[in-house]
Amino acid sequence: MSNKIGFGRDPNEFLKNLGYGDSNSSLDEPGIRITSISATGGDKVTIKVLVSTPSGREDAEFTVMNVHADKLGLEIGEIDEELIPELEYYADVARAYSSACSSFAFSPSSLRSLSKKLIQKGFERDVVSDAIEALRGKGAINESELAIRRAQLLSEKLWGRSKILLKLHEDGFDGGAISCAMSALDDVDFASNCAELIRKRFGAIPEERRELDKIYASLSRMGFSSSDIRAAMSLLQ
Repeated sequence: MSNKIGFGRDPNEFLKNLGYGDSNSSLDEPGIRITSISATGGDKVTIKVLVSTPSGREDAEFTVMNVHADKLGLEIGEIDEELIPELEYYADVARAYSSACSSFAFSPSSLRSLSKKLIQKGFERDVVSDAIEALRGKGAINESELAIRRAQLLSEKLWGRSKILLKLHEDGFDGGAISCAMSALDDVDFASNCAELIRKRFGAIPEERRELDKIYASLSRMGFSSSDIRAAMSLLQ
């Protein structure tokens, strides 16, 4: 376990907060054991824990990622009370992982954007970090491939190169992914795209200089270079 989490919490207090025992009960001699470990889908397991206190017996249940269960070396039988906060933490990571998978499937985004979404949902930063790392480990996210798809989609929407580059930065893709995406656009004919955008937005090229300047300014805001715009004008003329 990393040192991200402070395990200095009193296990007695932790278990009381879960509803095990009352304020007068003591866990000086706790009886805590894992009673079962069962698969819960392709990448998770559910750990059932029996907690015995002077006031009775209670069951707890934690669903964690397989990789984290392996990391903790979980086995059926007696466990130390210090393992309970770790199970709680990794159960939070599993929930963040599931939320990340759902968010990513609904709206693919960069890892940085995905992390922000999870934090906004109330997950702690360390929990989000471990959930994202689990996604990486599963190969669920390839930022370079995602950035390439994003860039290609924007070029099909008739965006110019510089505006696509800016959007990828805004979306939080890392430098390597952005470099791959922009290289993938080398075969895109931005001059033809610019010409098509002119036809759709403006129709014929105006002869009046002031109107022509307005078109140039609009195309520049769409990310087209001066050379792309001049080539597009030549194509249309």
